Parts: sequence; structure tokens; C-alpha cells
Amino acid sequence: MAFPPQETVVILGTSRDDGNTWATVQAVLAGKPVEVVNLSDTRFTTYDYRHRNEDDGFLPLVEAIVGKSFWILATPVYWYSMSAQLKMFFDRLSDLITVRKDLGRLLRGKSVAVVASGTDEAIPDGFDFRRLNGTDFHLAASDLVARPATAG
Repeated sequence: MAFPPQETVVILGTSRDDGNTWATVQAVLAGKPVEVVNLSDTRFTTYDYRHRNEDDGFLPLVEAIVGKSFWILATPVYWYSMSAQLKMFFDRLSDLITVRKDLGRLLRGKSVAVVASGTDEAIPDGFDFRRLNGTDFHLAASDLVARPATAG
């Protein structure tokens, strides 16, 4: 598989559009053009068990990117956790197993990669990229996607 695949979207979850996370994404992409969704530019609210937020920007965002076969989730690491923007995006994915199951089913078979940036020179002891925000990312993501992405 060529990296990144043609049908790639970067989901950028950062407060600084031109910061270290974006620079890291650009290095990973090596100049290849892909669609970028900046979560800071998309207005959606936190998960709501009563689904009073169905009219915000989350479902239109997912409708716009669900056709992409490869998602790159990009986040700075804050206190060993993903950014608030990306955490909120993850929380709202729950809407795709309740409110919009049709969209949720379309996530099956997607490939996902995570780009995480930080300022430490070395990865701190005990840091495991699969456990962002206290959640086993690999297991959580496996509920939505069938296979991990590999670069090569």
C-alpha cells in the first residue's frame, strides 16, 4: 500500500493550526496532498445521552469524511492524553452506534493511524501510545475499524 493512500483524511485535533502537531503530520505525509479536517474549525458539542446535539456540526463532519478509507488522527499530547478536540470527537463517535447506525456501519474496514506530538526529547517511562486518555486506544478503535494501518 502506498502511504498515505489516496483516500486519506487527516483529523487534526489541536489548538494551534500551525504548531508542532501539524509539522509532524506534514513530515509523515512527506508533501503528499490529503484532505485535512481541523476539529477546531468544526462546531460540535460534547456527547449527550439525550442526543440534544444532533443539529450541531458533528454528523455533517462524519458524513463528509466517512468515504475516506484511511484516517490519520493527529493530536498533541497533553498530560499523557489526547487533545480536548480529539477526545470530544471520539466521544461523539458513540452517536454512530445510537443515533446514526448507518454512518457507524460505514466505518467498518477503515484504517486508522495516530500522529501524536510532544515536546519531550524521549518518550517518558510508562507512556504507551495505545493508552491515550486512560482508554485502550487499540481496543476502542477496534470497535470501529477492522484492521490497523501500516506504513511501508
